[in-house]
Amino acid sequence: MEEAKTIFLGGGYMDHRRNLGAVAALVVGLATPLAAQPALQVGSPPPPAAAIAKPPITMTSKPMKTLQLSKVLLDTETITAKGKIKGGTWCVFPSPVKLEKVKKTENYERYDVPFSDKLKFRGYKVVTTSQDLFAKDNAEKAADFLIGATVRPDTINMCSSVNGEKGEIILQVEWQIYDRAAQKVVETATTSGRGEQLKFSTTGYVEIWNLAFADSLDALIKAGTLAKYTGDADADVAAANQAAADKAAAEAAALAAAEEERKKARR
Repeated sequence: MEEAKTIFLGGGYMDHRRNLGAVAALVVGLATPLAAQPALQVGSPPPPAAAIAKPPITMTSKPMKTLQLSKVLLDTETITAKGKIKGGTWCVFPSPVKLEKVKKTENYERYDVPFSDKLKFRGYKVVTTSQDLFAKDNAEKAADFLIGATVRPDTINMCSSVNGEKGEIILQVEWQIYDRAAQKVVETATTSGRGEQLKFSTTGYVEIWNLAFADSLDALIKAGTLAKYTGDADADVAAANQAAADKAAAEAAALAAAEEERKKARR
């Protein structure tokens, strides 16, 4: 008989096997962090996308075809996710990832922020789910191309503690590009994306998942797949955004270095 192991996970002592089920439910439902909600059933509403500090995004005025995220599916059946789930501040008691096998429609609005932010950052025009809320009908806020995404977890290495989650997620995303004018799917492509967070955060799991999703989209952009249909992105806008991001990263690194020096001086 399997021995029940007890680890410190999600704010209290819990049965180790129960925690694995909780993590699986978290992945399948994209639920709130383990520290806040140990287990949710498949289909539980996902949390809003985590607010991540980022530099201002310059928008393009260049005439281009527009893009909009239309549908997102979660598929844990096609590939078997690998990785380890650990618990506690010291990230101990590793256990293999085991996800419930499902194919289900996700609330795509929670993906809209990382989707639209990445495309705008790269100089593309995007129609978001949050804009034009008072349009008379859907035709007034319809994009030229609709994007569908099937998200397949590939690797999940997570650690959960009372301070939240940290770790790494790798997603395989199958993209479909639908031409509204032609009323057909014009291309299908699959890319991989990786998200990582080295420090615990109460919204760590969602942040890491969003980073992996956005990284997969970035791979699609860099392959030139979208530009074939929308026209070339605004290179000046993309360059300005990249410069702002580099500056913000440099400033953040300088602040972190200064804080580390202050800590050393106090020792």
